[in-house]
Amino acid sequence: MAHLTIDTGSPTLRMTTSIHVISPADTGVPTSSTLYLLHGAGDNASTWHRLTTVEMFAAKHGCTVIMPEAGRSFYTDMVYGLDYFHYITEELPELCGRLLHLNTDPEKTFVAGLSMGGYGALKCALTHPERYAKAVSFSGVTDIRQRLGDPAMPEGMRREMQAVFGPELEVKPDQDLYALSAKLIEEGRRLPPLLCCCGSEDPFVAMNRQFAGRMEQSPFDFRYVEGPGTHDWLFWDEHLKTAFDFLFEDKTQE
Repeated sequence: MAHLTIDTGSPTLRMTTSIHVISPADTGVPTSSTLYLLHGAGDNASTWHRLTTVEMFAAKHGCTVIMPEAGRSFYTDMVYGLDYFHYITEELPELCGRLLHLNTDPEKTFVAGLSMGGYGALKCALTHPERYAKAVSFSGVTDIRQRLGDPAMPEGMRREMQAVFGPELEVKPDQDLYALSAKLIEEGRRLPPLLCCCGSEDPFVAMNRQFAGRMEQSPFDFRYVEGPGTHDWLFWDEHLKTAFDFLFEDKTQE
């Protein structure tokens, strides 16, 4: 396996940013798929690789893993800040596809993330369902309105959220996972299969159960896995196997 760090200027972000990459190109296993793996609000582009066994699963499945930097942006084109959603969904795939000679077939392209990144991964799939084969959320913020309306939110975090969503913390339809899924249903469009994993002691478990209840009533292929654990790397690392089994279940059934 190869672990690469790309430091490159981004026209969208107007600054240099980091991208961490796990590539199985030197293992003899053909690189057949790409996973965009998004970090949480307290992490950065390196954390998935440093704190989990993701490299082992990437090697097993011949999957290139792209781990971009997104700060605390909630993978959103910020009201007072940078256009991270455009960067993640437009500039990043074009750049990585060109530099790394990735398989850019949507049927071989996945997106996943944890916490803030779980929200980002689901938003990517619900906004651009034609670009991804499957998507996974680990302990994701599945109800952004509920999260922004938390009366216990510290003042510093509230100011941070105001930079992303505006002074009134107004959530637009294209930032609301419920609204995005309803729009797809109304338009009769397909949605790639989704998996949400959450620990039974996670502070976001209630919103994940609510989101699962709504999605399980939809026409989409949606799966929810809940098990012992909280909002930490022990749970996320354990359920990497759950995620990769889901992503590559068609391959294992061949």
